[in-house]
Amino acid sequence: MKLPPWALPVLSFVVLLGLVGGNGYWVMRRARAIHDEMIAAHRSYLGADLLLKRLTKEMYVGELVVRDYLLDAAPEHTLTYQQQMSSLLDSMRRDLHGLEPELDERETLELDRLKSEVETYWQSLSPIFRWTVDEKAKLGQQFLQHDVVPSRSNVVSLADRLTNLNEEDLNKDQQRLEASQNSFQRFLTGGLLLTMLLGVVVAIAATEGFVSIDARKELHRRQLEQAESALRQLSRRLVGAQEAERKFISRELHDAVGQTLTAVSLELGSLESVPEVPSEFTKRVSEAKRMNSESLGVIRDLAMGLRPSMLDDIGLRPALEWQGRQISRSASIPVSMDFSGEMSNLPELQRTCIYRAVQEALTNSVRHAHARSIHVKVDAKPGQLMATVEDDGIGFDNLESSRKGIGLLGIQERVAELSGSVKIVTGVGKGTRLILQIPIPHEAAQ
Repeated sequence: MKLPPWALPVLSFVVLLGLVGGNGYWVMRRARAIHDEMIAAHRSYLGADLLLKRLTKEMYVGELVVRDYLLDAAPEHTLTYQQQMSSLLDSMRRDLHGLEPELDERETLELDRLKSEVETYWQSLSPIFRWTVDEKAKLGQQFLQHDVVPSRSNVVSLADRLTNLNEEDLNKDQQRLEASQNSFQRFLTGGLLLTMLLGVVVAIAATEGFVSIDARKELHRRQLEQAESALRQLSRRLVGAQEAERKFISRELHDAVGQTLTAVSLELGSLESVPEVPSEFTKRVSEAKRMNSESLGVIRDLAMGLRPSMLDDIGLRPALEWQGRQISRSASIPVSMDFSGEMSNLPELQRTCIYRAVQEALTNSVRHAHARSIHVKVDAKPGQLMATVEDDGIGFDNLESSRKGIGLLGIQERVAELSGSVKIVTGVGKGTRLILQIPIPHEAAQ
């Protein structure tokens, strides 16, 4: 199945829009994922770092509490110190438990060691709260140096180790995200280049499609112009052949048949003057003469209707005046004529065109417009011949009328053939005015 010419550009545009839309959607999702991973990595690092720093701080605070307890000689303060140490232990346990989701497998092993060291440290502190004042004075310094300080150092060392591992994880996450970002940028660059390439292909395909459509339209327009030109030439030839045929028939009717009938009338007249002819014979001859005279009149009217000889013999004005008298006599409608300018030297084409146009306009005013009066004005100016036919008939809607009669089309064809113009001014109930303008060749005007 052959696709229409617009299908390829439209399909290309759809594919391009789909690629751009899909690529944009994927880019947005990927950029959002990278952003979320970066935020998660920083949050994990900051959360673990905060817990480790607080754990280290709590170890130092615990050491200070133990030192203060060993130096305090008041037995009644023992419970207070014990509660402070218990609160610190609970806080450290919560911090150690909060570190678990922030660390990976390798860091979890270090966290287990840290938990074990913290528990050992706090278990080692349990007996001192049962010491007497003398025992605290005697064993306190040694306990601080050999138990508290090394345990605290171990816990802080393990916390520092976890901090370093946390920083290493952050660096690894940053490197991974940077690699992902670089890969994303490469993909984005490739997608952009592919989109641009496809856009160029679509543009070329669309351009070729539009150029092809324009070429076909131009070819169709030329074919229409050629057909119109051929129709105009045919119309011109038909009009010319019609006028030539009318002229020939008119002359034949007038010269041949008319002369024959005239001769018959003369011959019948001579028979009528013979004295020996009986009265009945005379009556028949008179009737024959009357019928012959009527036939001669009909033939003369036909000849004048086809093409009045006066149009070729004495000019446009007498022919139009005769046409106006014929319309007035046959339709009982007054036709007034107004002429100005010199019309004796008009070329035959211009003369015939105006006569036929006025003749058709008068016929339309009588048959279709139901006019009560008609006015014809012909003005011959240097280089231009203008004719106006105006009636007071019913008119018509010139804007809504999409179809014209053969008569008006014939007028337009005749006038257009001579590079003239036709204007119709009318309206429902407003009568009709037909305005014709025909240029006169310069040599003919002179």
